[in-house]
Amino acid sequence: SECSKERQGCRMILKEESQLLQNIKLGHLYRVYLLYGEEKYLKEMYRKKLVKLASPENFEEFNFHQFDGNELSVDSLIESCEAMPFLAEQKCVVVDSFDFEGLSASDKEKITALLEDPVPTTVLILVVDKEEFLPKKSAGAKKLVALCDKAGAVLELKKRETSDLVRFVRSKLESRGCTITKDCCDLLIERCEKDMLTLNAEIEKLGAYARGSVQQDDGQPVAITVQMIETVTCKTVSGSVYDLAKAILADRFEKAMRIVEDLLYLRYQPTVILAALSGAYLDLYIAKTAKASGAGEAEIKQNFSYKGRDFVVRNSLRDCGKYPLSTLRESVIYLAQTDHRMKSSRADNGLLLEQAVTELFSIASKHRS
Repeated sequence: SECSKERQGCRMILKEESQLLQNIKLGHLYRVYLLYGEEKYLKEMYRKKLVKLASPENFEEFNFHQFDGNELSVDSLIESCEAMPFLAEQKCVVVDSFDFEGLSASDKEKITALLEDPVPTTVLILVVDKEEFLPKKSAGAKKLVALCDKAGAVLELKKRETSDLVRFVRSKLESRGCTITKDCCDLLIERCEKDMLTLNAEIEKLGAYARGSVQQDDGQPVAITVQMIETVTCKTVSGSVYDLAKAILADRFEKAMRIVEDLLYLRYQPTVILAALSGAYLDLYIAKTAKASGAGEAEIKQNFSYKGRDFVVRNSLRDCGKYPLSTLRESVIYLAQTDHRMKSSRADNGLLLEQAVTELFSIASKHRS
Protein backbone atom coordinates (compact mmCIF):
# COMPACT_ATOMS: atom_id res chain seq x y z
CA SER A 1 0.00 0.00 0.00
CA GLU A 2 0.99 3.66 -0.26
CA CYS A 3 1.18 3.79 3.53
CA SER A 4 3.59 0.84 3.70
CA LYS A 5 5.73 2.35 0.94
CA GLU A 6 5.85 5.57 2.97
CA ARG A 7 6.95 3.60 5.99
CA GLN A 8 9.60 1.52 4.26
CA GLY A 9 11.04 3.58 1.44
CA CYS A 10 10.66 7.27 2.19
CA ARG A 11 12.96 9.31 4.34
CA MET A 12 13.67 12.99 4.36
CA ILE A 13 14.50 16.21 6.11
CA LEU A 14 11.25 18.07 5.70
CA LYS A 15 11.90 21.54 4.31
CA GLU A 16 8.32 22.72 4.79
CA GLU A 17 5.75 22.01 7.49
CA SER A 18 3.22 21.49 4.70
CA GLN A 19 5.00 18.23 3.82
CA LEU A 20 4.36 16.85 7.30
CA LEU A 21 0.77 18.10 7.30
CA GLN A 22 0.15 16.43 3.93
CA ASN A 23 1.52 13.12 5.20
CA ILE A 24 -0.63 13.35 8.32
CA LYS A 25 -3.68 14.15 6.20
CA LEU A 26 -3.01 11.09 4.04
CA GLY A 27 -2.36 8.93 7.08
CA HIS A 28 1.24 8.21 6.06
CA LEU A 29 3.68 7.52 8.87
CA TYR A 30 7.46 7.23 9.09
CA ARG A 31 9.09 4.95 11.63
CA VAL A 32 10.99 7.82 13.26
CA TYR A 33 10.32 11.55 13.68
CA LEU A 34 12.70 14.16 15.03
CA LEU A 35 11.17 17.53 15.95
CA TYR A 36 13.50 20.34 17.02
CA GLY A 37 13.81 24.14 16.86
CA GLU A 38 12.99 27.29 18.78
CA GLU A 39 9.20 27.32 18.45
CA LYS A 40 7.79 25.23 21.32
CA TYR A 41 4.16 25.77 20.31
CA LEU A 42 4.71 24.20 16.89
CA LYS A 43 6.67 21.28 18.32
CA GLU A 44 3.83 20.55 20.74
CA MET A 45 1.21 20.94 18.01
CA TYR A 46 2.90 18.51 15.60
CA ARG A 47 3.70 16.12 18.43
CA LYS A 48 -0.02 15.92 19.26
CA LYS A 49 -0.99 15.40 15.61
CA LEU A 50 1.55 12.61 15.18
CA VAL A 51 0.60 10.90 18.44
CA LYS A 52 -3.09 11.00 17.46
CA LEU A 53 -2.32 9.42 14.08
CA ALA A 54 0.23 6.88 15.35
CA SER A 55 -1.60 5.69 18.50
CA PRO A 56 -4.29 3.04 18.02
CA GLU A 57 -7.67 4.23 19.32
CA ASN A 58 -8.17 1.07 21.36
CA PHE A 59 -5.82 -0.19 24.08
CA GLU A 60 -3.94 3.11 24.19
CA GLU A 61 -2.52 2.23 27.60
CA PHE A 62 -0.67 -0.66 25.96
CA ASN A 63 0.28 0.99 22.67
CA PHE A 64 1.35 4.49 23.68
CA HIS A 65 4.45 5.07 25.79
CA GLN A 66 5.89 8.41 26.83
CA PHE A 67 9.37 9.09 28.23
CA ASP A 68 10.94 12.16 29.82
CA GLY A 69 14.37 12.75 28.29
CA ASN A 70 15.62 14.29 31.54
CA GLU A 71 15.13 10.95 33.32
CA LEU A 72 15.56 8.62 30.36
CA SER A 73 16.47 4.96 30.72
CA VAL A 74 17.65 4.05 27.23
CA ASP A 75 17.22 0.34 27.95
CA SER A 76 13.56 0.92 28.91
CA LEU A 77 13.05 2.99 25.77
CA ILE A 78 14.45 0.25 23.55
CA GLU A 79 12.40 -2.39 25.34
CA SER A 80 9.25 -0.31 24.81
CA CYS A 81 10.03 0.18 21.12
CA GLU A 82 10.72 -3.52 20.54
CA ALA A 83 7.64 -4.80 22.37
CA MET A 84 4.88 -5.92 20.00
CA PRO A 85 1.74 -3.72 19.81
CA PHE A 86 -1.35 -5.12 21.53
CA LEU A 87 -4.15 -5.98 19.09
CA ALA A 88 -2.96 -3.26 16.70
CA GLU A 89 -0.65 -2.84 13.70
CA GLN A 90 1.63 -0.39 15.46
CA LYS A 91 2.42 1.44 18.66
CA CYS A 92 3.67 4.94 19.40
CA VAL A 93 6.63 5.87 21.61
CA VAL A 94 7.46 9.49 22.43
CA VAL A 95 10.57 10.93 24.09
CA ASP A 96 10.10 14.52 25.25
CA SER A 97 13.13 16.70 26.04
CA PHE A 98 15.35 14.24 24.20
CA ASP A 99 19.05 15.07 24.65
CA PHE A 100 21.19 12.82 22.47
CA GLU A 101 24.28 14.96 23.09
CA GLY A 102 23.92 14.53 26.87
CA LEU A 103 23.81 10.71 26.80
CA SER A 104 26.70 8.51 27.85
CA ALA A 105 28.82 6.93 25.11
CA SER A 106 27.21 3.52 25.65
CA ASP A 107 23.67 4.96 25.53
CA LYS A 108 24.52 6.86 22.33
CA GLU A 109 25.60 3.55 20.77
CA LYS A 110 22.29 1.94 21.78
CA ILE A 111 20.23 4.82 20.34
CA THR A 112 22.33 4.74 17.18
CA ALA A 113 21.65 1.02 16.76
CA LEU A 114 17.91 1.60 17.33
CA LEU A 115 17.74 4.35 14.72
CA GLU A 116 19.87 2.45 12.20
CA ASP A 117 17.38 -0.41 12.34
CA PRO A 118 14.04 1.10 13.46
CA VAL A 119 11.35 -1.27 14.74
CA PRO A 120 8.78 -1.71 11.93
CA THR A 121 5.81 -1.86 14.32
CA THR A 122 6.72 1.29 16.29
CA VAL A 123 6.46 5.00 15.50
CA LEU A 124 9.20 6.70 17.54
CA ILE A 125 8.85 10.48 18.07
CA LEU A 126 11.86 12.36 19.46
CA VAL A 127 11.23 15.93 20.61
CA VAL A 128 14.27 18.13 21.36
CA ASP A 129 13.64 21.06 23.71
CA LYS A 130 17.08 22.64 24.01
CA GLU A 131 17.42 25.72 21.80
CA GLU A 132 21.17 25.21 21.41
CA PHE A 133 20.59 22.02 19.39
CA LEU A 134 22.62 23.11 16.35
CA PRO A 135 23.34 20.46 13.70
CA LYS A 136 25.64 22.84 11.80
CA LYS A 137 27.86 23.37 14.85
CA SER A 138 27.51 20.23 16.98
CA ALA A 139 28.76 16.82 15.87
CA GLY A 140 26.26 15.09 18.17
CA ALA A 141 23.30 17.06 16.82
CA LYS A 142 24.46 16.50 13.24
CA LYS A 143 24.71 12.76 13.84
CA LEU A 144 21.21 12.56 15.35
CA VAL A 145 19.70 14.47 12.41
CA ALA A 146 21.48 12.15 9.94
CA LEU A 147 20.27 9.04 11.78
CA CYS A 148 16.67 10.26 11.94
CA ASP A 149 16.80 11.45 8.34
CA LYS A 150 17.80 7.94 7.24
CA ALA A 151 15.26 6.27 9.53
CA GLY A 152 12.31 8.60 8.96
CA ALA A 153 11.61 12.33 8.98
CA VAL A 154 13.23 15.42 10.49
CA LEU A 155 11.55 18.80 10.92
CA GLU A 156 13.10 21.99 12.30
CA LEU A 157 10.48 24.38 13.70
CA LYS A 158 11.84 27.92 13.69
CA LYS A 159 10.37 31.12 15.07
CA ARG A 160 7.62 32.49 12.84
CA GLU A 161 8.02 35.73 10.92
CA THR A 162 5.83 38.63 12.04
CA SER A 163 3.59 38.30 8.97
CA ASP A 164 2.93 34.65 9.85
CA LEU A 165 2.17 35.58 13.45
CA VAL A 166 -0.31 38.25 12.33
CA ARG A 167 -2.21 35.60 10.37
CA PHE A 168 -2.02 33.24 13.35
CA VAL A 169 -3.45 35.88 15.74
CA ARG A 170 -6.22 36.91 13.36
CA SER A 171 -7.23 33.33 12.63
CA LYS A 172 -7.38 32.43 16.33
CA LEU A 173 -9.38 35.54 17.26
CA GLU A 174 -11.77 35.24 14.32
CA SER A 175 -12.65 31.73 15.47
CA ARG A 176 -13.59 33.32 18.80
CA GLY A 177 -15.83 35.96 17.21
CA CYS A 178 -13.32 38.83 17.30
CA THR A 179 -11.51 41.06 14.82
CA ILE A 180 -8.17 42.80 15.27
CA THR A 181 -6.30 45.50 13.35
CA LYS A 182 -2.71 45.18 12.15
CA ASP A 183 -1.53 47.70 14.77
CA CYS A 184 -3.22 45.78 17.59
CA CYS A 185 -1.73 42.54 16.22
CA ASP A 186 1.73 44.09 16.30
CA LEU A 187 1.20 45.25 19.88
CA LEU A 188 0.08 41.82 21.04
CA ILE A 189 2.94 40.09 19.22
CA GLU A 190 5.44 42.51 20.72
CA ARG A 191 4.12 41.97 24.25
CA CYS A 192 4.53 38.21 23.77
CA GLU A 193 7.95 38.58 22.10
CA LYS A 194 6.83 36.58 19.05
CA ASP A 195 6.49 33.42 21.16
CA MET A 196 3.57 31.36 19.82
CA LEU A 197 3.05 29.44 23.06
CA THR A 198 2.63 32.71 24.97
CA LEU A 199 0.55 34.21 22.15
CA ASN A 200 -1.85 31.28 22.14
CA ALA A 201 -2.46 31.58 25.89
CA GLU A 202 -2.94 35.35 25.71
CA ILE A 203 -5.33 35.04 22.75
CA GLU A 204 -7.51 32.69 24.81
CA LYS A 205 -7.76 35.29 27.60
CA LEU A 206 -8.21 38.21 25.23
CA GLY A 207 -11.00 36.55 23.25
CA ALA A 208 -12.91 35.54 26.38
CA TYR A 209 -12.54 39.02 27.87
CA ALA A 210 -13.61 40.78 24.67
CA ARG A 211 -16.73 38.65 24.22
CA GLY A 212 -17.66 39.06 27.87
CA SER A 213 -17.07 42.79 28.16
CA VAL A 214 -18.80 43.98 24.99
CA GLN A 215 -22.53 43.42 24.59
CA GLN A 216 -23.40 42.92 20.90
CA ASP A 217 -26.77 41.44 20.06
CA ASP A 218 -26.39 41.74 16.29
CA GLY A 219 -24.02 38.79 16.01
CA GLN A 220 -21.20 40.99 14.70
CA PRO A 221 -17.62 40.22 15.78
CA VAL A 222 -16.10 42.19 18.64
CA ALA A 223 -13.22 44.52 17.74
CA ILE A 224 -10.11 44.06 19.88
CA THR A 225 -8.74 47.38 21.18
CA VAL A 226 -5.38 48.53 22.53
CA GLN A 227 -6.99 49.01 25.95
CA MET A 228 -8.22 45.39 25.97
CA ILE A 229 -4.74 44.13 25.12
CA GLU A 230 -3.05 46.21 27.80
CA THR A 231 -5.72 45.31 30.39
CA VAL A 232 -5.85 41.55 29.87
CA THR A 233 -2.57 40.30 28.45
CA CYS A 234 0.70 39.91 30.30
CA LYS A 235 4.06 40.93 28.98
CA THR A 236 6.97 38.50 29.01
CA VAL A 237 9.69 39.25 31.53
CA SER A 238 11.80 40.97 28.83
CA GLY A 239 8.88 43.17 27.82
CA SER A 240 8.17 44.14 31.43
CA VAL A 241 11.84 44.85 32.06
CA TYR A 242 12.04 47.05 28.96
CA ASP A 243 9.25 49.12 30.55
CA LEU A 244 11.30 49.10 33.76
CA ALA A 245 14.30 50.56 31.94
CA LYS A 246 12.15 53.27 30.34
CA ALA A 247 10.58 54.12 33.72
CA ILE A 248 14.03 54.52 35.30
CA LEU A 249 15.33 56.69 32.48
CA ALA A 250 12.14 58.80 32.60
CA ASP A 251 12.54 59.32 36.39
CA ARG A 252 9.33 57.43 37.25
CA PHE A 253 10.44 55.80 40.50
CA GLU A 254 7.07 54.49 41.71
CA LYS A 255 6.31 52.80 38.39
CA ALA A 256 9.77 51.25 38.29
CA MET A 257 9.52 49.79 41.78
CA ARG A 258 6.01 48.51 41.07
CA ILE A 259 7.33 46.61 38.04
CA VAL A 260 10.14 45.11 40.14
CA GLU A 261 7.65 44.07 42.87
CA ASP A 262 5.34 42.50 40.28
CA LEU A 263 8.16 40.49 38.72
CA LEU A 264 9.39 39.25 42.10
CA TYR A 265 5.80 38.40 43.06
CA LEU A 266 5.56 36.29 39.90
CA ARG A 267 8.65 34.42 41.23
CA TYR A 268 11.11 35.59 38.63
CA GLN A 269 14.62 35.24 40.02
CA PRO A 270 16.51 38.53 40.63
CA THR A 271 19.32 37.22 38.40
CA VAL A 272 16.85 36.74 35.53
CA ILE A 273 15.38 40.23 36.03
CA LEU A 274 18.86 41.78 36.17
CA ALA A 275 19.93 39.94 33.00
CA ALA A 276 16.85 41.20 31.15
CA LEU A 277 17.39 44.74 32.48
CA SER A 278 21.03 44.64 31.36
CA GLY A 279 19.87 43.49 27.93
CA ALA A 280 17.35 46.35 27.68
CA TYR A 281 20.02 48.95 28.49
CA LEU A 282 22.49 47.32 26.12
CA ASP A 283 19.90 47.35 23.30
CA LEU A 284 19.41 51.09 23.83
CA TYR A 285 23.18 51.67 23.98
CA ILE A 286 23.78 49.76 20.73
CA ALA A 287 20.97 51.65 19.02
CA LYS A 288 22.28 54.98 20.30
CA THR A 289 25.84 54.39 19.10
CA ALA A 290 24.61 53.00 15.78
CA LYS A 291 22.45 56.06 15.20
CA ALA A 292 25.35 58.37 16.04
CA SER A 293 27.49 56.67 13.40
CA GLY A 294 24.75 56.83 10.77
CA ALA A 295 23.86 53.13 10.92
CA GLY A 296 20.29 51.84 10.98
CA GLU A 297 18.21 48.74 11.60
CA ALA A 298 19.82 46.63 8.86
CA GLU A 299 23.36 47.32 10.09
CA ILE A 300 22.45 46.54 13.72
CA LYS A 301 20.87 43.20 12.78
CA GLN A 302 23.85 42.35 10.62
CA ASN A 303 26.47 43.03 13.30
CA PHE A 304 24.67 41.89 16.47
CA SER A 305 22.59 38.89 17.59
CA TYR A 306 19.08 40.13 16.84
CA LYS A 307 17.83 37.29 14.65
CA GLY A 308 14.04 37.07 14.98
CA ARG A 309 13.99 40.16 17.25
CA ASP A 310 13.29 42.91 14.74
CA PHE A 311 10.85 44.62 17.09
CA VAL A 312 13.61 45.00 19.72
CA VAL A 313 15.81 46.84 17.24
CA ARG A 314 12.94 49.06 16.08
CA ASN A 315 11.89 49.94 19.63
CA SER A 316 15.45 50.68 20.70
CA LEU A 317 16.05 52.94 17.70
CA ARG A 318 12.76 54.68 18.43
CA ASP A 319 13.48 55.27 22.13
CA CYS A 320 17.26 55.75 22.35
CA GLY A 321 17.11 59.39 21.24
CA LYS A 322 15.49 60.34 24.54
CA TYR A 323 18.53 59.39 26.63
CA PRO A 324 22.13 60.68 26.78
CA LEU A 325 24.80 58.23 25.61
CA SER A 326 26.73 58.83 28.85
CA THR A 327 23.73 57.63 30.89
CA LEU A 328 23.40 54.43 28.90
CA ARG A 329 27.15 53.73 28.96
CA GLU A 330 27.53 54.20 32.72
CA SER A 331 24.37 52.17 33.37
CA VAL A 332 25.57 49.22 31.28
CA ILE A 333 28.88 49.19 33.18
CA TYR A 334 27.12 49.37 36.55
CA LEU A 335 24.73 46.54 35.62
CA ALA A 336 27.70 44.35 34.64
CA GLN A 337 29.27 45.05 38.02
CA THR A 338 26.02 44.16 39.80
CA ASP A 339 25.78 40.92 37.83
CA HIS A 340 29.29 40.03 39.04
CA ARG A 341 28.30 40.79 42.66
CA MET A 342 25.19 38.61 42.40
CA LYS A 343 27.24 35.68 41.12
CA SER A 344 30.27 36.06 43.37
CA SER A 345 28.94 37.21 46.77
CA ARG A 346 26.55 35.84 49.36
CA ALA A 347 24.51 39.04 49.49
CA ASP A 348 20.74 38.79 49.03
CA ASN A 349 20.07 39.02 45.29
CA GLY A 350 16.69 40.68 45.79
CA LEU A 351 18.35 43.43 47.79
CA LEU A 352 21.11 43.82 45.18
CA LEU A 353 18.44 44.17 42.48
CA GLU A 354 16.63 46.93 44.39
CA GLN A 355 19.94 48.70 45.02
CA ALA A 356 20.74 48.47 41.32
CA VAL A 357 17.43 50.07 40.34
CA THR A 358 18.01 52.89 42.85
CA GLU A 359 21.55 53.47 41.54
CA LEU A 360 20.30 53.53 37.94
CA PHE A 361 17.95 56.35 38.94
CA SER A 362 20.94 58.18 40.41
CA ILE A 363 22.97 57.73 37.21
CA ALA A 364 20.10 58.95 35.04
CA SER A 365 19.51 61.95 37.31
CA LYS A 366 23.21 62.88 37.32
CA HIS A 367 23.42 63.02 33.53
CA ARG A 368 20.05 64.72 33.25
CA SER A 369 21.10 67.70 35.39
